[in-house]
Amino acid sequence: MEAEAKKNNLQSLLEVIKASDVLEKRISLISQLEDSFQFEVAELGLLADYLLVSWEDSTCVGASHCMLHKMILQIAMKCMEVDTTTCLSQFLVLSSKASSWCEKHLKETGAIDELQDENHSTAFQKIILDVLVFASNLISVLTSSRITKEDENLMLMTETFISELLNLTKASIMDNKKICNVLSEVLKVAQNILEGTRALCTTYSDASKMDTATKEEKLNKIGEINFTSLVSKITRHAIQTSYEIGVFAASGGGTYVTLLNLSWKGVVTLLQTNKGALDEKLKVGDIITTLISLALEMLKSASESWSVLTLEEGPSIAEAKRAFLPIKFFLINAVRICSAFPLEALVVQRKIVGCALVISNLGLYFSKETRLRAASEAIAEYVGPTSFILLQAVLSSDAMDSSAKCEVIGCLFQNKQEVDFLKTKEPDLLASMFSTDCDAPLPGGVLLFLNLLRTSPSLGESTTIELSKCLGNLFSSLIDERTYPFVLGLEIPVLENSKPTPEITWKLMYTFVVQTLKAFLIFVAPSSAVAWMEVETVLLENLFHTHYLCVEITTELLCFVLHHAEAALTYQIIENILSLLRIVAPHGLSPRIARAFNTLLACGSSDIVDRIYTLISNDEKSGIYLQLLVEGFPFDSLSENVNRIAIRRLFLVLNEFMEAYCRENGGTCTDLIGFPVHALASALLFCNLKDWDMLDEKTISSLFKFTHCLIHSYKNAPNNSTKVSLAKLISSMLDIISETKQLYGYPEMSELVTDVHSIFVPKSDTNTTFLPSLVRFITGLSHMKIPEGNDNSVSTAIWDLNHILLRERHWAVMHQAVAAFGYFAAHTTCTQLWRFVPDDAALSYDTETGTVTDENRFMSELKAFLEKEVAASVAVFSGEEFGFLKKEGESLQKKVESCTSVAVPMEMGEEQEVLLRKKRKIPEGFCEGVVLLQSGLKAMRGALDQTDLAGFENEISSHMASLENVISHLVCLSDS
Repeated sequence: MEAEAKKNNLQSLLEVIKASDVLEKRISLISQLEDSFQFEVAELGLLADYLLVSWEDSTCVGASHCMLHKMILQIAMKCMEVDTTTCLSQFLVLSSKASSWCEKHLKETGAIDELQDENHSTAFQKIILDVLVFASNLISVLTSSRITKEDENLMLMTETFISELLNLTKASIMDNKKICNVLSEVLKVAQNILEGTRALCTTYSDASKMDTATKEEKLNKIGEINFTSLVSKITRHAIQTSYEIGVFAASGGGTYVTLLNLSWKGVVTLLQTNKGALDEKLKVGDIITTLISLALEMLKSASESWSVLTLEEGPSIAEAKRAFLPIKFFLINAVRICSAFPLEALVVQRKIVGCALVISNLGLYFSKETRLRAASEAIAEYVGPTSFILLQAVLSSDAMDSSAKCEVIGCLFQNKQEVDFLKTKEPDLLASMFSTDCDAPLPGGVLLFLNLLRTSPSLGESTTIELSKCLGNLFSSLIDERTYPFVLGLEIPVLENSKPTPEITWKLMYTFVVQTLKAFLIFVAPSSAVAWMEVETVLLENLFHTHYLCVEITTELLCFVLHHAEAALTYQIIENILSLLRIVAPHGLSPRIARAFNTLLACGSSDIVDRIYTLISNDEKSGIYLQLLVEGFPFDSLSENVNRIAIRRLFLVLNEFMEAYCRENGGTCTDLIGFPVHALASALLFCNLKDWDMLDEKTISSLFKFTHCLIHSYKNAPNNSTKVSLAKLISSMLDIISETKQLYGYPEMSELVTDVHSIFVPKSDTNTTFLPSLVRFITGLSHMKIPEGNDNSVSTAIWDLNHILLRERHWAVMHQAVAAFGYFAAHTTCTQLWRFVPDDAALSYDTETGTVTDENRFMSELKAFLEKEVAASVAVFSGEEFGFLKKEGESLQKKVESCTSVAVPMEMGEEQEVLLRKKRKIPEGFCEGVVLLQSGLKAMRGALDQTDLAGFENEISSHMASLENVISHLVCLSDS
């Protein structure tokens, strides 16, 4: 009876409150209701229904209206403390109405300082906080509740509740100036709401992924409304609101750090959890684009602030990392979303590539400025790897076909923008660099492509093949006028992950390019035949490129392959290059390509070099043989027998040429006719030839005679073209003589010196042709006994030749001349060295003006050379160093003694001596056979001396020498 009486009293009071039209009286009655009744479970339903009906949805008319709603929310929260499940649906509807009413009121309200009624403003701000707290508690209840068959309308209510609540939460945060009195509390509750909404959506998402049977048992289909679609709508609201709040928090400059983390955590987590089951209205591509834009805006802001600093005010590494930390945060979230939604990432692939290009270019821009090197290191460690992972996420997607991958990689090399930040220093440079269009400057694209090559093992075979196809674009970009200076001269920070702790090391960009390409070759060669074919094609094409940088890089890469590849692959590469040489040779084989091929041959085995030499030497008409000899064919790499034959052939052809030329008394001369001279000179300069027994007295006399004849012809040449050819021949002859040190002891050398000097008196326009060879020739004069005196033509000629070299102002020749004179000064017996140095030597001139001479400067350069190359041959040790050497010597002596004591054999007995003699006994008839071999060898030599061996002499002589060596060894065995 008592319970029934309480219920009647409650219902009577509710009716009185409901009938009251005055807000203030109604508020007083509700206050009486709150104070007079103890809320019990049996009363909650009636009370909840009244509260729901009592909420005034009309436009707020003043402070009383807000106070009424505040009292309603207070009673509702007391009801929730008693029980949450009985009136959950009413509370959801009430919260939805309250959220919608507060959002409308917030939009209609002006700034806080514009409100005329301070009490109204305070009440309204508090009611917003109460609504958010009430809703936050409801979210916790929903998350922990089980969904049953009776929940048909509950999901619809929940969807409306979440939508209205998130709208209010977003409006409260973005219009925070209107609720400044409770802003800190609102932000805390908003964080709980975002986190709770994420947990609720995750719970519902897991439930929606159950199989159909479980779904029918536990979830039930609400008429025509699908549970999964409702979950998708709720999740879309949560993602969209978190996304918008995250964008707003990013503009807060660090004020909303916690809110920023929670909002984007919610976006990423819900996208990853619900991929494939989201509302179609949600544009994931826009979220990715926004994250990229936020990162680039912050990066641009930091870069612009640093670019105006002075040299001393550059950012420290700690400051740069602190500035880049939020940028990394945005990019990491973009990576996670792209990994979960590869198709949406493909839609915005140009934005992704553009972002990576901007960051890569910015790192290069910072690297070339000393004061910004710390920022460059921070980019390489923090931002660069993350932006690169973002690019990788697109390329490694299974949803991406080969054509799409090719398009993405091709974006790295598009170069329509004319932005040269190597030279430009205008303030608008950074603005032009921060363009997410793929048509960006080349250097950054080159770096990105190289990093893709470094990580190719993790990208899959299809991507590796596409990278191999784009190697040609890389070489073209390396020689672009905007990239070329970076490749040759810029140091860049590289994050090394090979060590336990990744660290930054500074490398020349050229070194980074070559090392990366070598690593790519190591991976590609054994892993993918298709990719290797593409790589080999690109390498062979660039070996014949007109730009020296392409040729140099390609040569180094092919040398690397030839050093480590199997013999079959090595010969295949060499043979392919030789085939291309034969195609190119009729149209003119450049010296650079010939030198590159010779360098590659030096990396091969002697069998391969022998085979190539045989092929090219039997085909002299192609011109390949001649050009390769002139450009330094690797005779050292030939086997012993073939080497001897090849060198004999060089001397034989040279002798024939010298005799023919001298016999015709000069005649006409072209580069082709003079090839024997150039070939031998090149062989002597590039190889370590030891067969000086081929230089007999006759050959030596011919060398001097031929050189005199060339000098005479040069001075009387009828035209300039003939003079140029003769100058090249004279230079080659000087190289031959300078590499043949024993020739400096012959009396003919004095006459040759005066003849060489006569070329430069009077000075001719073609004298520069002789300078490199003249430097080597002057160096060799240290082995000659030079008479010292003003009346001696030889000594005056040598002085004048040194003066000519030391006066030359070409940057390369002047240092070669000093080096040559330094060597000469260190080895010659001359005492009047001051006579060899002119007063106006090139290195005596002031480096800034180029007009004032300073003898001390030349002497300092000479002294530096002598200390490094010659005069420092006698080491001077300190007492401490002598002590270390003594200890090392004593230790070494003990080791030698211990080894010697072990190695000394014990005395043998008579039986052991007999056994040893038996083991070394030569079989019967062996000595007789050796004697017959010696007789046969003698007979063959006699026959050869009486026969003309035109065309076979070289080959037979080589075999005879080998046979003689073998018989000599057999004779030694038979004698033992």
